[in-house]
Amino acid sequence: MENKKNSTPFDIIVFIENSGYAFDELKYKKLAKIYGKEFEFIPGKICKDEILAHGKSFGDAYLIAEALEKSSLLANVEFFYKISGRIYLKNAKSILRTKNKYRNEFIMYQGKKWCFTNIFKANKEDYLSVLNDVYLDCDEISVNDIEISFFNRLCTSDISMGSFYTYPYFEGKMGATGENYSGRLVERIIRNIMARLHFFTKDSLTSKLLAKIIH
Repeated sequence: MENKKNSTPFDIIVFIENSGYAFDELKYKKLAKIYGKEFEFIPGKICKDEILAHGKSFGDAYLIAEALEKSSLLANVEFFYKISGRIYLKNAKSILRTKNKYRNEFIMYQGKKWCFTNIFKANKEDYLSVLNDVYLDCDEISVNDIEISFFNRLCTSDISMGSFYTYPYFEGKMGATGENYSGRLVERIIRNIMARLHFFTKDSLTSKLLAKIIH
């Protein structure tokens, strides 16, 4: 974690989790200071009953709302990047190249009616108005997970958004399958080409056309 904190281009790091395990916040605050960054830890609400009733998507979405409500470091920011804590973003500098181009950046799959939520960039004001209580929509029992809930909210909103010009490259393995989050080299190359062709934007013509061909 020390090396990753040193190499990340993000100057503010807010870590929120709801496992209830002890976390040495002071240690990482000192470490962040060494590398010229700011670190904040927020112990999130343990939504045991809600997660049992609706699935882990509820907890994932709730943590974002809780972080925005409680974080002192995020109090006055214009926008933020959400990245799942269990994975490491290897191409963060490439992702940040479009930070001033789009107000919001989401990876949308029109054919699947699905939004990638392991990473996104959001204008704070827009997120609070459109997605802050999206956890109320999350219910994996009725096959309405966080990715579908995000997609539906974003598609019915009028906020300005684009997508990254490069596809996120994650280091880490999926807990369920043990497979790499970013797949093999060929898969990553194809996704990067699709990203440059604006395939993953909300109003992507190429994505909609491909979805019609497939279906």
